[in-house]
Amino acid sequence: MKSENATRRSLAALARRRSKSRPRRRGLRPWLLAIIYLLLITLPLALAAFYYPLASRPPVDELASALGITAFAALLVEFLFSGRHRWISGRIGIERTMRLHRRLAYAIIAFILIHPFLYTAPDGVSWPWFNAADPTLMLSNWSLFTGLAGWILTAAIILIAVDHNQLPWSYETWRIMHAASAVVLAALVAIHAISSGGYSGQLILAGYWILLLCAALVTLIEMFFVRPWRQHRTPYLVHTVDKVGDRTWAVHLRRERPGPAHTALRFRPGQFAWLKLGRRAFRAREHPFSISTSPNDPSTIGFTIREKGDFTDLIGEIEPGSRAYLDGPHGHLVPDEQPIPTVYIVAGTGLSPVLSHLRTFRAEQDQRQLTLIYSIASDTGIPQRETLDRMVETLDLTLHYVVQHPTVRWQGAIGRLDKKLIDACIPEHDRARCRYFVCGPPRMVTNVFAALRQLGIPAGRIVAGS
Repeated sequence: MKSENATRRSLAALARRRSKSRPRRRGLRPWLLAIIYLLLITLPLALAAFYYPLASRPPVDELASALGITAFAALLVEFLFSGRHRWISGRIGIERTMRLHRRLAYAIIAFILIHPFLYTAPDGVSWPWFNAADPTLMLSNWSLFTGLAGWILTAAIILIAVDHNQLPWSYETWRIMHAASAVVLAALVAIHAISSGGYSGQLILAGYWILLLCAALVTLIEMFFVRPWRQHRTPYLVHTVDKVGDRTWAVHLRRERPGPAHTALRFRPGQFAWLKLGRRAFRAREHPFSISTSPNDPSTIGFTIREKGDFTDLIGEIEPGSRAYLDGPHGHLVPDEQPIPTVYIVAGTGLSPVLSHLRTFRAEQDQRQLTLIYSIASDTGIPQRETLDRMVETLDLTLHYVVQHPTVRWQGAIGRLDKKLIDACIPEHDRARCRYFVCGPPRMVTNVFAALRQLGIPAGRIVAGS
């Protein structure tokens, strides 16, 4: 009994220390976020139906107007989803938020492209440039022009967004062009909707559009101006750049001004930040990297970065003393507050957030049962191997290296992360109670998630990130 009471007191003390050292978790619950989203995009339909019903309209014309109204509302709400707001993505993860942003964009674009072709023409044939059969659709030349321009711009956005990696521009250039195109599209659609003389030309709906336009504009100003200004006020300096494996580097930053590194960026273990390198905070070039250090270490913030053929190939050439800026923290790959058994299945740079977990557990003397399955291409120059091997000495950690292309000297596990291999590595006792973190390339994450489900692991116990 005394032992159980002591354990409870120890866990309570650990929870108090964590609450002081870690920021409070922000973000709307997923179900609440879904309700708010649906309300925002369907409210204009309800206002149109209740306040301004248009008489003597063919059903297909009502459908055309509904598609246009819904698409415009969703387009403006999309600005909020792409703004890296922690109150939106704090609990579901910004990776999922951005995937949702892309998928919803396809529906919005489809609605915009289909919408004008549904209006009935005088001869009963659907055609976008005639409106005589619908006396409520009094399109002026200006409304027709903005509608046509918005329709063409929508098609252009599709072409440059489907696979922007094949375009002859850098990601930063594409990102600015994408944001600017979305702003122009929103402006064109707003003018077209309000000047068309239909539902959106009425006072209440026009006011709703102006309100959403203002929210979208505030999001852009905050993202491209306010946030860089904050970063400019809290610059970092590159402290060390060390090679920790084959084509893998550990980069550590410190505040340029005196003070703890976490004063400007308080994070939870497993989160990530966008990193900018250079003299100016207002430059567009930035890259997301998982934080690999512990929030309990106040002196530095570190990242484990692997060369992958882009900006990362230059990581080893960064000079200590270079100025850096951070935007964060983001991400949902954070450990449970309670010390439940945890299994990590990682590949590549998916190790970085796991290192943050392990270093935090070591600093807090957390002895929860841990299993790490680490897939690497070759056993020569395993990233962070020395660090991981030392972790075994202080944590209740079982470590499995899985090598895909081993040398003749390798004595450990060989192959890919399939169901059979994972089954052999994860604890047999009480598997359904463990928390599973899967981090790595998207295809690997998908395959491992499927393998865990086949082994009977509930989906709610799996946290995935790439």
